[in-house]
Amino acid sequence: MTVPAYAIDEASMIEFLTRYVAARSYSTEESAAATLLTAEMEKLGFGVEVDEWGNLIGTMHLGEGPTVLIDCHMDTVVVTDESVWEHHPWGEIADDGRFYGRGTADMKGPTASALYGLAALKNGSVGTLVLSGTIAEELAEGPALIKVCERVEPDFVITAESTNLRLNHGQRGRGEVLVSVHGKSSHSAHPTAGINAAQVMADVITALRDIPVPHQEELGDGILVLTDIISRPYPGLSVQPDLCQATYDRRLLVGETEENVLGPIREIVGEICAKHGTTGTVEIAYDDFTTYNGTHVRFPNFAPAWLTDPESALVTEAQAALAAAELPSELGTYKFCTNASGSAGKLGIPSIGYGPGEEDQAHTVDESISVADLARAAVGFAAIVDSILTSGARA
Repeated sequence: MTVPAYAIDEASMIEFLTRYVAARSYSTEESAAATLLTAEMEKLGFGVEVDEWGNLIGTMHLGEGPTVLIDCHMDTVVVTDESVWEHHPWGEIADDGRFYGRGTADMKGPTASALYGLAALKNGSVGTLVLSGTIAEELAEGPALIKVCERVEPDFVITAESTNLRLNHGQRGRGEVLVSVHGKSSHSAHPTAGINAAQVMADVITALRDIPVPHQEELGDGILVLTDIISRPYPGLSVQPDLCQATYDRRLLVGETEENVLGPIREIVGEICAKHGTTGTVEIAYDDFTTYNGTHVRFPNFAPAWLTDPESALVTEAQAALAAAELPSELGTYKFCTNASGSAGKLGIPSIGYGPGEEDQAHTVDESISVADLARAAVGFAAIVDSILTSGARA
């Protein structure tokens, strides 16, 4: 395979990324970033529309052929304490060749690479290019991309989450599990007059540490991790709590459903609560928030795992294109969850992951990305999409 020399405007890409990182865009606060990304897509020849949630959909029609969608979420996690950053959290290119700042790796840097990689294909003759700027991925992976896919109906999806320039063909999913224990309040001077929900929950938490976890060779373990605990009333001054809730992050494997994830947890919670003469519930938590454009959304936080067959046309074409461009082409999978839980996990659209940046840079103090890899990834995006479009690949 011979890959054309793609003209990537590296200077403009870095200048855009500098402004994009500086535009703070915490989840549900993506307005400034959306304005910048819209203007940049329009400057590069994309027609841009905004859906009812505030997702951006930039489209460039080149002719008859497949539709390839690259998804890039606009939101970032928060910077909790700027004073602990050695580099400027809102954008700094250092002498070590890295671009520092919140969102550089997750995922404003990959967005810049994807956008300028697609722009290098605008003189092509086949297919449709789409770049989405989706909302609130840091709150829930998948729902925003599902909204975009329902409108665009892509043949293939690429999530631009960081892969360190590998080609990822799957990921573990994520379910947020809410465990509730119902007690009976009483004065803490007379504990036997009530049932202490927090103490019962302590037994539940201890038991859940030993719950067996499933395993898949390509994705690893379906781990269960405690992330927060809260009791009612709080503060409980001289009052035994009548309610205690614990939230767990359950990493999902391919084929797991809400019922087979919740079943073993419900069994343990039921047994322990029965010993204490009370009851408990186990359910998937809901995400409930208002988007930056004022739309209220609510949906269960259950993002399925997915794997795309490494022998599929999508994966083999992408690998060949990267190898021909003299870029890394080895396969991998994400350890974290991405919006492709929506496109691949729920909708069944053939999906892959590709992008600059190391996965473990996400959400860190002094988050950063290699400036050189931004340009290399732009070429990689162009090569992958060009190959898919011109070959007419079908998964």
